[in-house]
Amino acid sequence: MFILICLALFLGAASYIQFHSLTNPSPGILVERNSSSEWIVAGILQDSIASGLSIEPGDRIVSFDGRPDPRLFVSDNEKILTGANRLEVVGSEGRQYSIAIKPTRTDKLENGFAFLMEAFLVGVGWYSVRKNPESRLFRRFFLLNVIIAFCIVAMFSDEIYLSNYIFVYCAIWLPYVILSFYLLFAFRSIYSRFRPLLLGYQAYSAAFSAFATFSIVRQITYSWVTDALNVALIITLILIACITAFYWSKFDRIERNQLFILFLGVFTSLMPYVLLYAIPRLLWADYFVSAEYTLIGLVPISGTLTYLLVQRQMLDWKFYVPRIVLSTFYCGFALALFLLAAAWGSALYAAGLCILFGLLTYGYRRLLLRLLRHKNRNKEWLEHQKLRMSLQLAEKNNIRDILKLFADLLHDRIEVQGLTLVYFDDNVLPLVYKTGIYEDKFGPGVASAPDNQDWSNSKEYAQVMELLHGQEDQKLGYLCLGPKTNRSPFSSEEIGIIGKLREEVIHMLSNARQLVRARYEYELNKDQIDLQERQFHDFRTYNQLLLEAREAEKIRISYFLHDDLLQNLIFLSRDLEELHDTGRYERERNATWLKCLYDSQRSIRSLSDHLYPHILDKGDLQEALQWLLRDMNRQNEIAVALHYEAPSPEPFPAFVKANLFRAVRELIVNVFKHAQASEMHVRVWMNRDYVFCSVMDNGKGFTTASPSGKSAAGGSRFGLLSVCDQMEHMGGTADIDSVPGQGTSVTLKLPLC
Repeated sequence: MFILICLALFLGAASYIQFHSLTNPSPGILVERNSSSEWIVAGILQDSIASGLSIEPGDRIVSFDGRPDPRLFVSDNEKILTGANRLEVVGSEGRQYSIAIKPTRTDKLENGFAFLMEAFLVGVGWYSVRKNPESRLFRRFFLLNVIIAFCIVAMFSDEIYLSNYIFVYCAIWLPYVILSFYLLFAFRSIYSRFRPLLLGYQAYSAAFSAFATFSIVRQITYSWVTDALNVALIITLILIACITAFYWSKFDRIERNQLFILFLGVFTSLMPYVLLYAIPRLLWADYFVSAEYTLIGLVPISGTLTYLLVQRQMLDWKFYVPRIVLSTFYCGFALALFLLAAAWGSALYAAGLCILFGLLTYGYRRLLLRLLRHKNRNKEWLEHQKLRMSLQLAEKNNIRDILKLFADLLHDRIEVQGLTLVYFDDNVLPLVYKTGIYEDKFGPGVASAPDNQDWSNSKEYAQVMELLHGQEDQKLGYLCLGPKTNRSPFSSEEIGIIGKLREEVIHMLSNARQLVRARYEYELNKDQIDLQERQFHDFRTYNQLLLEAREAEKIRISYFLHDDLLQNLIFLSRDLEELHDTGRYERERNATWLKCLYDSQRSIRSLSDHLYPHILDKGDLQEALQWLLRDMNRQNEIAVALHYEAPSPEPFPAFVKANLFRAVRELIVNVFKHAQASEMHVRVWMNRDYVFCSVMDNGKGFTTASPSGKSAAGGSRFGLLSVCDQMEHMGGTADIDSVPGQGTSVTLKLPLC
């Protein structure tokens, strides 16, 4: 509700201010009464409308829109004329003439520029808070953008009353909002430590706001108010610098880079105002550049914060940036056409501009519909992938429920110490349900477990039965019975009960398998039809997408080089220049340089391995996976095990090996980032036609509703979707099975040729 109130207040106030700036602007004339009670011009404000007119100080004004007395705005004991569109003036030589007060072309351009800036600021803030309405960080980001937009509107406005009042309150609260957002963004884990400081800022801002309200009501102005606000802003910047310097060493390298960008963005945005306006006004009661031009530097603060929010994956602008850019260009060109129509004042020109505006709107609508179709196609693909993954998990859970139901019925009828039910899915790891003494003994993919395709010779069980209809039918799985509780053999009645239950579970599993295969065949036929249609109709689109993917990869590498390696090089070059100039060698600083170099080496190696894992050229897939597990588990966070059962030398092609390694790397990264697991097993095996790889963990798992949902850190977990899509493009499959609280298993299947 607070956000909606702020948005409504801003839209109402900004519309009122800009409307009056274009229809009834203040001329910037200072007036006073002479000894004869006549109104004379006491002065002309710099860069005002009157500065371009023929009126001079000392001229006498006899009429204000036909009225003898003007409407005045009093500030610092100066009476500023406002609310007049036509003046009757008597010059120093006694000649009377009329002056029309209307905005100049420069004023119109400035108002248009202010409109674009405020639209950008409020639009970005509103989008952010709409995507994350519960986030205090984004609410503070929206409030900061609104205050900056208010400052810009007020400073570029020719409306006096509301602009000055709003600007005073924004200037009072701006230091608090900047400081609180900076601390909340950069020091979120220790934000509570700064609560006393922020409470002090809140008390100062509230007290100053109450004093400003009192002054406005009593129509009293104080010359020291501007100086106090400037001092508060300078103190805030000094506090930000001190806090950043004090906690700098407690951040890791990536956090330091982001903190450096944030700090640099805040300071470079406010430095023009501080150096060119605030400090000269405090020291010499004058300024080098007026405040409205120096405050334009506030806009990069919002841009810097937006960039960092995107970098932290708190905002996803993948589908929205083209639309925002297109709408911004359209609004800018439309505003320019209206300003040209107002400036030229010709009916013929106005008609031509109207036609041009119609063509512009038509093109904008066509491009907007095209972007919307592209966005919908991307969303449909994503939803389709999510639906397929959810169906796959639902099918697994359905089969697991069948096995659990059969196990519970068998335990109710016969007292056995435990049993194992094995269901074979097509060419992937079996689904195993265990009870009793076998519950924690072994599982699929573990070296001590029976062979995944043949459990008939296991010595662990009293009796092992195959689950199949007839000898020619494909095997559904195994029923492995443990010994009875009293260690006695199974009676003929118990064997009969087992046989009846076995027939029922075979029937249920056969129906489940037929449903799964029917879905697979339907999807395969549908995908083949869609593929043929895409190949026939969308060949150019495929090339465009390929170019976009390459460009996106270039952009990602560019950001990596800029935000990581370049920052390290800047840091090193700055310190080495200081060493060259001073000649002082410090052992601690040398250790910092070495760490920076080592970090850069690791970053380059990481980027190189991401682009192409060169270890695959030096060895086989087994060595590459061993290196990957060692590299990911340097801190021994998880007990990892690699079970490599493919023959040596490897019979599969190099491109299969490279793509399988990339997919497995994505799965392993997901385990370390999201699974919260204590164990992970990676298994590789093959048959005549396919190579298989499974990655299993005992982590938290996920439900059918969240295979690609938001992670706790705020990033979208699209890794599984990308792996599935990669396998499908190579003619393979990715089988996913997950149980909340018990872990996740992903099995990849790739053809050898």
